[in-house]
Amino acid sequence: MNTATVTCTCGARLEVPEEASGQRFRCPACQAVIDPAAPRVSPVSAAQPATCPICQTAIASEDETTICPRCAQVHHRACWDEIGGCSTYGCPAAPELAKEGQAQQPLAAWGDTKRCPACGERIKSIALRCRYCGTDFHTVDPLTVGDLHSGVRKTEELGSLRVKTIALFVLTLSGCLAPITLIFSLAMLLPRRVQLAKAGPAVLVLAYATIALAALYSILIVIFFVTHGMP
Repeated sequence: MNTATVTCTCGARLEVPEEASGQRFRCPACQAVIDPAAPRVSPVSAAQPATCPICQTAIASEDETTICPRCAQVHHRACWDEIGGCSTYGCPAAPELAKEGQAQQPLAAWGDTKRCPACGERIKSIALRCRYCGTDFHTVDPLTVGDLHSGVRKTEELGSLRVKTIALFVLTLSGCLAPITLIFSLAMLLPRRVQLAKAGPAVLVLAYATIALAALYSILIVIFFVTHGMP
């Protein structure tokens, strides 16, 4: 039977049958993977320094190397044996990667469904209104009953603030009540600028208009009494 001699990196010389000379096997001495089909070069020329694409370190002239028979990429022999082939993406000599099951269908951030805090029914995670009880939500995030009640309270507070702003504006237009509405406007509306903005830009403008008109009418009233005297 004809045989071929293969030398391992550990120095062991192995006799391989010619019909199996192209097959990979492990060295019985060091258990390193030997690929007789891959050409091996040593040393590397100093004039043409190379870097192993696997370990990203320079290949010294005394290092055992393996050249990929398909793309001619130079590797450390140990690195080639470790990954079981070429490191070049798409190279036919690159090792096949094991597929880790089928890709899962992405879900929404909170899952496919969430529970309505008002009626407890399951609804779509991206829903802003419950299709069972008609409750509206200000966010797509899951809410608790406490969150829902807090949102209702904030909505009621904004509605009350909107009504107070309109009432103060109407009273200010009368003129004679301007000093009183100015005091209430400065005490009630000015500190709540953030809430007024949430109630809507029209309400915020109306609040500033109320303060400005109340201040203007108050100044006119003071000038009138100063020039004409108190009755």
